[in-house]
Parts: sequence; structure tokens; C-alpha cells
Amino acid sequence: MTIRPYESKDKENVRNVCLYCDGYEEFHEDTKLFLLSTYCDYYTEKEPHNCFVAANENDEAVGYILCAEDFDSFFKCFNEEYFSKIDEENEQHRYYASTAYVHHERYKELYPAHLHIDILEEYQRMGLGHQLMNTLLSHLEGKGIKGLMLTVATYNPKGMAFYKKYGFTLLEERPDCLIYGISFNKGE
Repeated sequence: MTIRPYESKDKENVRNVCLYCDGYEEFHEDTKLFLLSTYCDYYTEKEPHNCFVAANENDEAVGYILCAEDFDSFFKCFNEEYFSKIDEENEQHRYYASTAYVHHERYKELYPAHLHIDILEEYQRMGLGHQLMNTLLSHLEGKGIKGLMLTVATYNPKGMAFYKKYGFTLLEERPDCLIYGISFNKGE
């Protein structure tokens, strides 16, 4: 298993990991499009330099960490190019996509970057999440990024424990999610 920068050849595997980890691999095409447009494709298409994959022995992506380094740039592009891909007739998908980054906007000044991380179940508990996180944190700190944030669902205690290990601070507790952030400018 190796951790390496995302490459264009990884796109379909990364998309499949996104769908599988969200449990929607067998759902309708418009649900898949919603998930990919909201949580995956922007990062690999617009900021591939901020994405890393866990690759198996066949060099296939089995996990990833995707990142946008600047919320304002991300959100402008997301609204212009990706939100429009979501079926206009599906009000639920459009609502969830339109509210997916509300919390990020509130904390963008201190934590302009945000991430998504997923690993296929059969490759979990092998240290890949830690390796992906270490790689991204080092990458962002090296770029001088001020801070990084994420949201984690309240039904995901393993995720909460994982982020606390890395020194992420709980910024806010919502009914459906917890919001965490980590600053790279320790002296500020």
C-alpha cells in the first residue's frame, strides 16, 4: 500500500470509493450524480494537486483525501459548475447540495481549507487514514495554508475520535454534524 498524489488515472476509482463509502453504489443515477458533484469531482478536477490516494498493490486508488485550499474559490466554482449538474427536479438533492458547505463558510477566515476522506472498508484499520491525513497536513502546512476544517456526521464516532487524535478542535456541535478545525499557524 502506498500513499501518493492523485493522478488523472485515479478518477474512476476515486469516484467509486466516494459512492461505495456513502453506501449509494446501487442507487439511482441522479443520486450518484448528486454525491459526485457535491463531494468528489470538484476536488479531482479543479484541485488535483491537493488530493492524495491510498493505492493498493495494483496501484489502484482504494482510498483518498481530497482538499480545497481556499473556501471562496471553491464555493464560487462549485456554485457555477457543479451545483448545476444536480437534477433540478430533485429538490432534496438540491437542498442538501446547497447546504453542504454552510458550516464551512462560517469558519472560512480561520480555516480556509476543507477536506473529504474515504477508504474502502476492506482497506480500513491498516493505517491508511493516518498516512493520508499526515500527507495532507504536511502538504497544506508547507503551502502556508492558515487552517483546515471538516464536518463529521454525529453517527460517526470513529471519525470523531480520528480527528481528535490529530489535534482538530471541536468548533461547533450541530444536530446532524460536528465541525472541526485545525490551525497551522500555532503562534497566532
